[in-house]
Amino acid sequence: MYIKQIFLFLLVAFFSSCNPNSGNPSKEQYIESVQKKEFEKHDELYSNAGKLIGEFDFNVKATEEQKKDWEDGKIPWISLEHPVPEINQLINADELVIKKPQINIVFDYPLNKPATFEFRNDKGFSRRDLVLLISEKYHEIYKEEELTSDVKTIPLEKRTGIINRNETQGKYGIWGHDLADLVLSGAEVHETSGGKINIILLIES
Repeated sequence: MYIKQIFLFLLVAFFSSCNPNSGNPSKEQYIESVQKKEFEKHDELYSNAGKLIGEFDFNVKATEEQKKDWEDGKIPWISLEHPVPEINQLINADELVIKKPQINIVFDYPLNKPATFEFRNDKGFSRRDLVLLISEKYHEIYKEEELTSDVKTIPLEKRTGIINRNETQGKYGIWGHDLADLVLSGAEVHETSGGKINIILLIES
């Protein structure tokens, strides 16, 4: 599933993130650099995650208007910047997808310096719980990045060439995408030999 995430990201990067009037860097160079970065992170991420024991998705029920674009009635992701307007459309929102009371969630995309945070809920975690806490943590990460980086994010209206977010050098080293670009499509549940539960997020952009 993670390979699918990378493939979809590259397609989006190729077709929508580049300014066709600029060749610096070229689409091919940009995609090559992104691909290299992602596969390096992939290897490190999975070597420490533990055994895959489960996975689930985050589908949103399309409104009548949205069905023009999603004929099967499902949108295969939910916004991470503003999930609340869509949370009531989240399919099986209250299903308990993780029954363990304590989990670690790995935030690795689009971070050069991935971070793992521990979360606890005695009753376990539903899709709704996860969407809201993941969104909140991403907001904190982006805010802290801006505060700790000497290189500031270039406003969208001032970007030229590749219009993706410029790479900053703060606590997390965010590159490539604004928070507004990120959507959550799924998650993988991994368990280490010591019994720790690690959640790998499947983020589209």
